[in-house]
Amino acid sequence: MSSAPVTDPAQEELRVAALLRHAPLEFARVVYGLNDQANGRAATMAAEDVARTVRQGTPVTRERAEQRARAYLPSAGHEHCPRCWVFNGIKSPLHYREQSEERPESALCKVCGAEYVTAL
Repeated sequence: MSSAPVTDPAQEELRVAALLRHAPLEFARVVYGLNDQANGRAATMAAEDVARTVRQGTPVTRERAEQRARAYLPSAGHEHCPRCWVFNGIKSPLHYREQSEERPESALCKVCGAEYVTAL
C-alpha cells in the first residue's frame, strides 16, 4: 500500500474523479441507515454505520450528510475518505493499493475500513 502521490497529473485527476463519484453513494448509505433504524432494522450495515457514528459522538442527520456529500472535494495528493467525510466530517487520508492482475487500483481508509476503486 502506498499513500505517495502519483506523479502523472492525468492519473491524479482520474483518482479524484473516481472518488468524487463515491460521495453521493455514501450519502445514500446515511439515508438508508437512518431509514433502517427508524423502521426497526438496526442490524443492516448502513444502520450499523449510522449507530457507530453516533456512538463516536457525531449526530447523523440527512441534511448534514447531504451538505457534506456536496462539499466533498478531495485534492490530488491529499485525497480523503468519502465515508468518513459524509458520516463524520473527518478528512481521513486514503492509502492506495496498486493494481494487480486480480484487482484494480483502490484506495483504502484505515479509519473506517472503506475501500474505493480508483481506476475508471
